Amino acid sequence: MKNSRPDNPADPFKKALAETTRVLADDPELAVSFSVDPPGMTESGVRLPQISRRMTREEVLLARGTADAFALRRKYHREATHNRYEPRGEMARALFDAMEEARCEALGARHMPGTAGNIDALIEAEARRRGYGEITDPGDAPLPAAAGYMVRQLATGRDLPPSARNVLDLRRPTIEAQAGTRLAELVELLDDQEAFARAARKIIADLGYGDQLGDDPDAENDEAEDSTEEGTEPEENPDKEGGDQEDESGDYERDPEDSTAQDQDESQAQVTLDDAESLDEADAEELPEGEAPVEPPQPAPVSEADPDYKVYTTEFDEEIRAEDLAEPAELERLRTYLDQQLDPLRGAVSRLANKLQRRLQAQQNRSWEFDREEGVLDAGRLARVVANPTTPLSFKVERDTEFRDTVVTLLIDNSGSMRGRPISIAAICADVLARTL
Repeated sequence: MKNSRPDNPADPFKKALAETTRVLADDPELAVSFSVDPPGMTESGVRLPQISRRMTREEVLLARGTADAFALRRKYHREATHNRYEPRGEMARALFDAMEEARCEALGARHMPGTAGNIDALIEAEARRRGYGEITDPGDAPLPAAAGYMVRQLATGRDLPPSARNVLDLRRPTIEAQAGTRLAELVELLDDQEAFARAARKIIADLGYGDQLGDDPDAENDEAEDSTEEGTEPEENPDKEGGDQEDESGDYERDPEDSTAQDQDESQAQVTLDDAESLDEADAEELPEGEAPVEPPQPAPVSEADPDYKVYTTEFDEEIRAEDLAEPAELERLRTYLDQQLDPLRGAVSRLANKLQRRLQAQQNRSWEFDREEGVLDAGRLARVVANPTTPLSFKVERDTEFRDTVVTLLIDNSGSMRGRPISIAAICADVLARTL
């Protein structure tokens, strides 16, 4: 009888969590993936933390909390409204984003109480990671996080996790003294994102960051209506519209600190099809058909070590094959995961592999023996052959040449600092090289 149990014990949980996320987000077409990369949300899907085969309690709670947070934001958040009222200054924008995030999660806790516990686990995990529990000076406690925690607590009536509560307790006197009344009113506006955004801007001004709010979007609308009534069309700001569209199509990251690092990694590692095509066109111009690539000059020596150096001994070297480090099932799972990452870049990978093959190809000088009775017709004597087809010795034969081999060594750092996206990029590059070689 065939065993129907899944190879990975976490697969049934992942499937159930993905379906639950789609239901919470009210989006049956939402793409849900699990990755070692930082969690994030795009226009078409969400990326959740990877869950290992052991399925530890911390992994499960973190995945559930992240999934619920993204699903609730997708359900209750409107990007156009958010961009319209978003402040321009850094601190004001951070306060505005934190309160909007708290609004979405508080709405979920009101209508779907089961999400509250999952998000509490997510809040505690993030607060511990950032060291909020060890902060003792109110000046070191981040004000945006405290404001978001306070909105969430007032809206849900739930106690905050210990690390998050420490930050709020340090900042509570300041927040209540400057904006306590407006915060109480803010809780009544959770269902109306536009009204909530207006009230949030007033709270930001009460906290002392009114100079970072920028122009009042409602005042701009009033001026636009007045100008329309007078027969003039209001001027549109293409930069702002472009920024809004860019924000709507961009990624929403749960953790701004992680998203910054991830954006840098992606900008360095991502290869687009257009770039690959332009590289191929450049290669076509550089290397005409039928000509071998020119061998680059020998690089200057980077070391004064003796080139005839011989290894003293290999007695203490340790070489371990990949199949000895992991079970075949685990290697197959990792191979499948790598193929999934390579799938969107399949076309670019093929073109890059062809380009790399030309770059690595050793110089090949072709030589010919002329004045042969048979072989390849010599183009230089074509006129004589046309004039007199019986002209002898009009062919050429290519000499046999021993071509040099190209040796490539791959050295990949697999230390702890390479975890996540760096090792994924290294694996993709290694796969491209392996296919080429």
